[in-house]
Amino acid sequence: MSDELILLQKLLASVVVGYLLGAVPFAQLAARLNGVDIFATGSGRAGTANVFWNVGRKVGTLVLVGDMAKGSLAVLIAQLLDISGALALLAGAAAVVGHWKSIFTGFRGGDGMATLMGVTITLVPALALIGIATGLLVLLVRWGSARRSAWGIATCFVVILAASQVYQTDRNLVLVLGLVLLAGLVLGHNFVTGQGASDSDEVAPLDALGLDADPEGDLAPPAPQNR
Repeated sequence: MSDELILLQKLLASVVVGYLLGAVPFAQLAARLNGVDIFATGSGRAGTANVFWNVGRKVGTLVLVGDMAKGSLAVLIAQLLDISGALALLAGAAAVVGHWKSIFTGFRGGDGMATLMGVTITLVPALALIGIATGLLVLLVRWGSARRSAWGIATCFVVILAASQVYQTDRNLVLVLGLVLLAGLVLGHNFVTGQGASDSDEVAPLDALGLDADPEGDLAPPAPQNR
């Protein structure tokens, strides 16, 4: 068997595994354990923000970690199969698609921002640190914006692209461009499927830290109207 065919088989396997990992419905499972149907609650999306606002802060934070882990693990498994660089990104992208359209929930899911961050942190950790820090700063500056999470994610990946060239921390431009493209798809998917929904439907990492929440209880307050 040729090396190219072996690589193709490994790549296909990593994509399938990535999709199945992404399809694990942490949000739905966590909500169900707390007596909530996540698809009939809040934004109707199976994501971190919906769990945080309508189930609880602690549960929402755990879902955030789980959704990030799905993307990270998909990339790590691809790398264990000797798939590296931009090709490993395909497994991460498959995890994002799995989160969007989970086979376990009738092809429903969330927006994929947390899973995208897990993919990015695993593939380009140094760049991700710079990008995420800047993105969080933008989140704070635009805290009253209806699309603050989208602004944060967009800024994060623009900074990652710029930093990769300025500091030369990652010379694989194809990989970085691939991540930026995937981020663009995630944002596009969010706007298209959201049909004008507010930012409360999005994954807001600062929300998961409980910055707007009542410190006396685990259940977060109703999502602000300006979200």
